[in-house]
Amino acid sequence: MKKKPKKGNASVILCILITVIFGFAAFALDIGLVYTEKVKLSNAMDSAALAGALELPSNEVKAKALAQDYLRKNGVDTNNIAIGIAADKKSIQIAGTVNVKHLFAPIIGIQSSNISAGNSAIIGPVKSVKGGIRPFAVQKFNFSYGDLITLKTGAGDGYSGNYGTVALGGTGNNVFRNNALYGYNGTIAVGDYIDTETGDMAGTANEIKNYINSEISSFNNFPRNSIRIWTIPIVNSFMVNGRGQIQVSGFAEFYVEDIYKKSGNIEIRGRFIQYVINAPIDTKLNDTGLYGARLSK
Repeated sequence: MKKKPKKGNASVILCILITVIFGFAAFALDIGLVYTEKVKLSNAMDSAALAGALELPSNEVKAKALAQDYLRKNGVDTNNIAIGIAADKKSIQIAGTVNVKHLFAPIIGIQSSNISAGNSAIIGPVKSVKGGIRPFAVQKFNFSYGDLITLKTGAGDGYSGNYGTVALGGTGNNVFRNNALYGYNGTIAVGDYIDTETGDMAGTANEIKNYINSEISSFNNFPRNSIRIWTIPIVNSFMVNGRGQIQVSGFAEFYVEDIYKKSGNIEIRGRFIQYVINAPIDTKLNDTGLYGARLSK
C-alpha cells in the first residue's frame, strides 16, 4: 500500500519557512532604519559641532550649550553624548551612543541596536572673506583683544598709526560711504593687493556714526549679526605715496563703540575681538582673531 503524504508536517515546515523569511525581511528593514538613524545622528553632530564652534575660542561654556541645543533640536538624546573642548579652545569634539528601537526585528528577538557616532569642528584663521569688509585697514601688530582703543585715519603712533582707508571695488566718496556703512560685497583673500584711498573721507563720519548708533548694544551684549561688528583687512605696510597697493596678510574683527570726526580725520573707538564667521580657513596663517570653522572628522 502507498503511504499517504504527511500534510501536517509540510504545513509546519511551510510555516517555519514563512516565519524565517518574514523575520529576515523584517531584520533587513530594521538594518535600513538603523543606517538612516546613524546618518541622522552624524548629521546632527555635524551641525552641533559647527554651531558650537561659533562661540570659540572665547566662550567654551556657551559653545557646549549651543552644541547640546542643536542636538536636542535634531531629536538626539544628549544623555549619552559627550562634548569636549580642546585645551587651545580651537576645536570642539562630540561623540556618543544612542539606542534605536527596532520596528520588526523583535519578531526574532532583537529589540534594539546601539549606534555610535563622533566628529569634531575646528576653527582657524580666515584666508578669504566674501562680503562685509569695511574700507579701513590695519597694519599688522600684536593684537590685544577686548581693550578699548582708538583707531584713526590720520598720522600717529601705536594703534593710531596703524589705520588707513582703502579703496575696495572702486574709488571716491560714494564707494567709500557704501563700503563703510554696509561692507564691500566682493571677495578679498590673503595675498591680494588692495588700493589705498587718498583723502581722509571724514565727510562721511557723521553718517556712519548715526548708522551704527541705530543699534543699541554693548561690547558685553551684542547680537551675532550686529552692525557694529566690522571685518577689517590687515596689511603688511602702509608705506606708499598717495594711491598705491598694499598686500593683505589677514583679517581682524572689530566691535565699533563710537565714530567721530577730529582734526579732519575719522576716529573710531572700539575693541578687537575673537570671532568666528562663515569663511574658508588656513591653519598656517597667523592668528589675528578672525576665524572660520570646518568639520574635522
